[in-house]
Parts: sequence; C-alpha cells; structure tokens
Amino acid sequence: MSKNKKLPDFFINAFYESKFRDSLFVIKASGDVVECEKSLDNLLKDIRELTMHGIKILLVYGGGKAMDRASEERGIEVEKIGGRRINKAGNIQILKEIVGGNLSLNITSGMQKHSIEGLSFNAMPVNWADIEAAPKTPEDQFTGGIKAVYPRPIRRLFKVTDFIACACIGTSKDGQILNINADTIATNIAITLKAQKLIYLSNVDGVKIDGETAFMITENDIPKLIKDGTVTGGMQVKMENCKQALEAGVKRIHLINGLRENALHDEIFESVGPGTMILREDERENYLNEIEIQKAIGGK
Repeated sequence: MSKNKKLPDFFINAFYESKFRDSLFVIKASGDVVECEKSLDNLLKDIRELTMHGIKILLVYGGGKAMDRASEERGIEVEKIGGRRINKAGNIQILKEIVGGNLSLNITSGMQKHSIEGLSFNAMPVNWADIEAAPKTPEDQFTGGIKAVYPRPIRRLFKVTDFIACACIGTSKDGQILNINADTIATNIAITLKAQKLIYLSNVDGVKIDGETAFMITENDIPKLIKDGTVTGGMQVKMENCKQALEAGVKRIHLINGLRENALHDEIFESVGPGTMILREDERENYLNEIEIQKAIGGK
C-alpha cells in the first residue's frame, strides 16, 4: 500500500478500540470550556465518540469565571490566593447556583442532545471520598480537600455506564457543602483508579517552551521547567499534580485547549495531537514508537 494512501476508517477504528477499550480516561474541564455553549457541545460530542470505542470517561468540571461574573454582579468580593478561591458564605451560595445548578443542568441537557447514556452529578457522591474542610485563611470556611478516594463505588458505577460527570463540589462528614479544586478531584481519582489517561482541558494549548507548544515532556523535565520559570502560577501547580499522578501510576497526561474544535478527538486519535503529552521518562521511546505506528495506519 502506498505510504500516502490512508487505510479505511474501519481499520483505524479497530486499532484504537484494541488500544483503549475498557480503559478509564479522567477528564478535567475548566470553567472556560463548560461555560461556553459551543465548547461544551463539542466536548460532549467527542466524549460520545470515545464511549462508542468502549472507553470509560469521568468528567470533572469547574466554573470559575462564571462564578466570578455572578459575584461581581451581586457585589460579592472574590478573593484568591495563588489562583485558589477563598470560599466564604456568599461565594459558596454562588457555587451552588452556578456550578451545582446551571452548569450541571447544561451538561445533562448536552448528554440528551448527543444521546450519551450516563450519570451526571452536581456534587461528588458522598461515598466516593473522605472530604474535609481545608481553609486557606481564617475566613475561608467552605474550601474542601480530599483525604482519600474510595475506588469501589466509582468502579461499581462504571460497570453499568461508560460516562459519569461530576461537579467540583463535595460534602464533609458533617454535611457541609465545600468547593474543591477540580484539578484536585480529577488528579486524586485518576491516581486511585490508575486511569489510562488524565486529561486537562482549559483555555491554553499546553506547555509553552520558547514560545512553542511542546508536544511531549516527561516527569524528569518538570522540575527544570519550574526552576527556570518556564511554567509558573497555575501551570506550575498543574505540572506538580502531573508529576504526582505519573509517579502514582497514571499512564499518560494530556494538556489541551478545550476551546479548539475537536480538541479532545484530535489529541486522542492523531499521532501527535494539538496539546502537550506528559509521561514517564521510561515511556518516552514507547510513545515515539506509537507515533510511527499510528502514522503507518493512516493517522496524522
């Protein structure tokens, strides 16, 4: 067969099914993605395609910018430390209405539109994790942290469905509603369930090195990128989470711009996607070999 002739979609689909069927992908979508009607629609369309290939998807989402806008409209102060929100009584009420209400319902509506069979929770089910208050200041009464994730109830749900969506809201043992960073939820669940992929969707293309999006970095590169100031702020926190996840057994991590059309599809089904792949150093050669195989069967 000519190198320029693409194999039929049947063979390409069979390759990906054999590679990923029954795998778990944990996807964290930022507020930029789920608050945008077009981006959310595109994400759910891509998720449906992944589930049709037998991939199990857990979507964790936040809604920071929508919360900021609602806070400004109501005259409620938004205070953050290191990019993390300080959650007071007024802030948590907005979290309930915006993330637990509007955005959760938008996802449920999109699931119906795209015929996605699954479950959508406006907060983490109480048997998924041990959650406790984790205040950053004395006034911060409604920020939560995860002490432990319980894998059995999550795995039990994935026996009956291939898709679960969950907002970045948790409940402490005394019944207090808490705001938990969505990256924290996604990372902890991916580690505990040893997900095949942990995918971060945001409004940036990936890790920028010398002005270009790096298509691949390893966990050994992360300390240097932090030390030399290539990654700072929120991206530094994300890199530290990535390193922790890889060391704990997560196979591959992707950083993708979820505002791009077909971003999730292209990252998974192309030999080199539009985002940044982060993996262990001992997986580097395996990944480079996979790129050549995917190109050989007709991938881009």
